[in-house]
Amino acid sequence: MSSWNRQVQLIVYLDDDITPSQKEILEGVISKDQQVESTTEVSRETAWAEFQSNISDNLKPLLSLEFNPLPASYKIGFHSNDNRLYHIRELSKMLEDQQGVESIEYGEEWISRFEKFMVFSKIFLFAIGGLLSLGLILIISNTIRLSIYSRQDEIELMLLIGATPRSVKIPFLLEGMIQGLAGSVLALFLIGGVHYYLKSKFQSSIDSMGMDFQFIAEPFLFGLVGLSVLVGLMASYISTFHFLYLLNKK
Repeated sequence: MSSWNRQVQLIVYLDDDITPSQKEILEGVISKDQQVESTTEVSRETAWAEFQSNISDNLKPLLSLEFNPLPASYKIGFHSNDNRLYHIRELSKMLEDQQGVESIEYGEEWISRFEKFMVFSKIFLFAIGGLLSLGLILIISNTIRLSIYSRQDEIELMLLIGATPRSVKIPFLLEGMIQGLAGSVLALFLIGGVHYYLKSKFQSSIDSMGMDFQFIAEPFLFGLVGLSVLVGLMASYISTFHFLYLLNKK
């Protein structure tokens, strides 16, 4: 989806008889817009060659024309932000009034739906992540609690001979962190295996869709491992705090 999102662009089709001065004015209007990330000029010859390369061999004999029907154009890419559709719409209105512009295309309805879908996807994934984190906290917390109760006599003896609550907590906190680390590493290995299988089986289809099928980026990779360790630490802290609180009440 990120690859598709980066491909959102505004296409400005030019009149065949556009003059150099009109092109210069047009390029000036585009370059002044701070939201524009890239501008690519596509000549009539390049557009026709790209069109012919993208159609099937069976249709090529039907398109053996003696003239080039496609206009030259500018492909304008924009920086990704929350108001991108607004900036695209505003720039398109400005360019429509310029001389030498035949038409403008940017798929307003498609972009609007796609950006809404991106926002929904992010909210959905964050919600699923939150539920999974809560589930992991409960699972690890119960596991640590069972481990604590199996060593209850040893813990009470340690406290009687002068051990501090902190020294009692540390081994269980480390156990929870190790469980979180082991779970994240195992999960990443499984995801890596699925990623390698899909890439080896469907690489040609992925390339034809214009996508770059990558594994989790390093910042997110380390972030997931760190978050898993933090979840394990939180879960074990909850269990040890609850146990020592009940023990002090006795």
